[in-house]
Amino acid sequence: MKRRLSIYSIIHLVIFGLSCLTDWYFPLALILAGCLILQMLDRLGKGVVLREIIALQMTFTCLAMPVIGYMVFNKNNHLARIFLKYMRVPDYVYFGYALPAVSGFVLCLCWPVATKDYDDGGVFLQRTVDRAKTVLANSRKTSIYLLLGGTVMFWVARVLPEAVQFAFFLFFFASFAAFLYIFFQTGLRGRRYYLYGFGAFIVLTAVGNGMFTVVAYMSLTIFSFFFLGKRSSMFKKLLVFCLGVFILLLIQSVKPTYRLMIWNGTYEGNKTALFFRLLTDKLGDPNWSSADAFFQPFTRANQGFNVSLVMSRFPARVPFDDGSKLGINMASSLVPRIFWPDKPEAGGRANMAYYAGLSIIGWSTNVGPLGEAYGSFGPQGGVVFMILLALFIRFAYTRFFKLSARIPLLLFWLPVMFYQTTYAGETDTLQILNSILKSALFIWLLYRQWPNWFGAEKKRPGVVIVPEYDVDIPITALPE
Repeated sequence: MKRRLSIYSIIHLVIFGLSCLTDWYFPLALILAGCLILQMLDRLGKGVVLREIIALQMTFTCLAMPVIGYMVFNKNNHLARIFLKYMRVPDYVYFGYALPAVSGFVLCLCWPVATKDYDDGGVFLQRTVDRAKTVLANSRKTSIYLLLGGTVMFWVARVLPEAVQFAFFLFFFASFAAFLYIFFQTGLRGRRYYLYGFGAFIVLTAVGNGMFTVVAYMSLTIFSFFFLGKRSSMFKKLLVFCLGVFILLLIQSVKPTYRLMIWNGTYEGNKTALFFRLLTDKLGDPNWSSADAFFQPFTRANQGFNVSLVMSRFPARVPFDDGSKLGINMASSLVPRIFWPDKPEAGGRANMAYYAGLSIIGWSTNVGPLGEAYGSFGPQGGVVFMILLALFIRFAYTRFFKLSARIPLLLFWLPVMFYQTTYAGETDTLQILNSILKSALFIWLLYRQWPNWFGAEKKRPGVVIVPEYDVDIPITALPE
């Protein structure tokens, strides 16, 4: 079924064109961010929200926050001067590159997906969900075993060497697919206890570790599954969104203090009680909503600052490397360290040293794909690279939905497949490629070894039969 071109894609296209032809940088950046918020909220109930989250995260951290940086926390701001957190290049230099690159990324990533064989919304998505429910009705225990097994793997992974941790964490991420299995198994005995128990486990673990990435990003896509087929007014969705943003800002404002207290080993009390005490203290602070109080969350969210460090370094002090560093990183994503013992270090620390010229110790940050693209190819080449990166993510996304048309339970593995891509703006190209390729391989191996987890049958070694579930299944179309 072909879907008409959405108004949002037209707006993305216009913004991309104007970003290349005009210097209306601030209004275009804010319009793009606002458009993506409306697009994400509009999609709730109609489809799975994933590409919109990736696009909004990139736009928010690389465009909206830098606008605030230039307007509020600039070189004239005392906090920005003290902590050296002001943007390092003029606004016309930064946005002259970042706005076309990010808007081109958003345009290609969020372009509508609809063919006669598959779609990521509407009747096709509801048909896939209905077929998945029918499969789950015949395999009630699989979801429970997968949920409990994945939870156990979380604790196993924490004591293993870093080289093999990711593989075991993938088994832990599989528990989120099991969570969706159970959510759609409405007749499962004790269903609510499994759902609430796992949700509490994730939240309490995040509070105990001081790491909220899984809660923030994995839950966003999973949350959209809860809305499938449900109609809600845009006003109600906007209220929920504003509440979520408020909670995230509140958590970001106390997170550094909380981490400092629990990570230095001096605090021996209840961590959960400490965390909520810090939240209530922050709310009780009469200056909690001032511009100065916003400085800490701003510095955490302003990925544009790291990109500006790259832009001040390349090509003034270091020539563009034509993608040599990126090429090595991409090759390292395909070759395990056991076969490449002296494989170069990658990740935030190595990228910050190479692209930004900074050595970071004791904390984590990265230049992001936007910074890598600029340091590799310059402004024009960087825009092209960001568009190609978006096309790659979109290709993996569309292939996933094409496969889920044949294997309906695969749909619930979407958050597992793209979890680390949801915050692509602040990671790097290597992590994006690594997470998609390794997650795809992991899911494929599970499917080959335990096809019953996906509603298929293993007749003999190497042969997997996927039953058809299209007969007599009521279809209720999602809202258009």
